This record gives sequence, structure tokens and C-alpha cells, in this order.
Amino acid sequence: MAYSRQLSGVTGLPGGTFEANLTFAQALTEAVRSAPKALLVASIPESDIEVGGQAGREALERLGNTFARMQTSWRPATAEESFEIVRRRLFEPVDPTKAAARDAVVRAFSEYYRANPQDFPRNCGEGDYERRLASAYPIHPELFDRLYTDWSSLERFQRTRGVLRLMAQVIRELWRKGDKGLLILPASVPVDEGTVQSELTRYLEDPWVPVLERDVDGPIGGEPARVDHLDDGIVP
Repeated sequence: MAYSRQLSGVTGLPGGTFEANLTFAQALTEAVRSAPKALLVASIPESDIEVGGQAGREALERLGNTFARMQTSWRPATAEESFEIVRRRLFEPVDPTKAAARDAVVRAFSEYYRANPQDFPRNCGEGDYERRLASAYPIHPELFDRLYTDWSSLERFQRTRGVLRLMAQVIRELWRKGDKGLLILPASVPVDEGTVQSELTRYLEDPWVPVLERDVDGPIGGEPARVDHLDDGIVP
């Protein structure tokens, strides 16, 4: 699509005309259908940002129709499959000699949820949630859920790639600080760190940066620091 849209309304190019390239795409799909062991994979963008103007929309519509005649749609990874993709990219597999420690952490969280049902969503105490804890370890599935449900509604946020970029920075900062948390929770995300904040705000409008610093996680003198120290009798 990105190549074809550049040919719209232009003639005399070595790559041929817009129509010629669309005809090639159609001929290609026909050729692949007649070849028993051939497979043609096409990724068609959905975002207007990726389409790129009227020429891009026309190319998208024409190419989409070409492939739709004989396509077998492939569903993107589910949220749980995406958890696994991200986890495998960021962490090595759990050493079998340390699996007991992982299981102990998962069991402790699960038992705590079951013992305090009034403080957590109902499904946290169910057996399936314990399985999700083990599958996402050492990242808490709630953090994945927030990124894959709430953040996926942002137009420029690419789910697996965006989560991978953000979590890479989060893990780096937690490692650098020597964090000893048993799981990486939503509250573990160091929003005040520049690299993490940059990943969070790159998908948001500019006014969100001071909001994060003032009301979520900012320097001494901000509302978060004031609330954190109330129990200490310290008002910064």
C-alpha cells in the first residue's frame, strides 16, 4: 500500500503506474492460488495514520478488495498470547531449579486474593487467575490487562510492539534501582523516570506530561510526594 500510493496520479515511472501495480497484486493472488504449496501473506494497515492521505486510502481499498476475494483472515495474537510474546522477549525461561520460587510467589498472591475478596475483583481468587499469574510471571497480569485493554484504544499505540517498548524501559529502570518486588505490578512502573515517562507520553498529547508529574508520580513538592509522606508526619 505504501508503495502503491506513491504512484497515484503519476506517470512515466520505472515502477509502472498505480493501476499496473494493482493489476500485479491481483495477478499475484491468482498465481498463488494456483500453486499448491505457495502461501501469500498480506498485512493490511487499519490506522488512518498509516494510510497516508487520499491516495493511501484508495490503494488500501483496492488492495483490500483484491485480497478479500480469496483471503483466509488470520486473527492477531490474543491478549494472553501477547503476554507470552512479551515475556519471552524480555526474560529468559525460568530455570527449573528456581521454578519452586516462582510457584511460591504465585501461590502467595493467589492465597492473599482469596483471603481478601472484598479488596480485589472477584476473578482474582479463581483458579484461572492463578494460572495467569504463573503464565505472565514475573509481570503481573493486571499490568498487561491495562496496557492491552485501556492503552490499546489509543490510535498510535501498537499493542505488542508498544507494550514491549514500554516494559523494556520499565524493567531496565527497576533493575538499575535494585527493585526487589516479587512481581512487576502496575504500581511498580517508575513513571517519574524520564525513559519510562517518554514511552508513556509519546502516545498522548503534550498536556499529559505536567499532569503525570504533578498528580501521578513527580518530584518532591508534587501531590504524589505529599500524599506518600502524610503517614510520616512530613509535608514536603
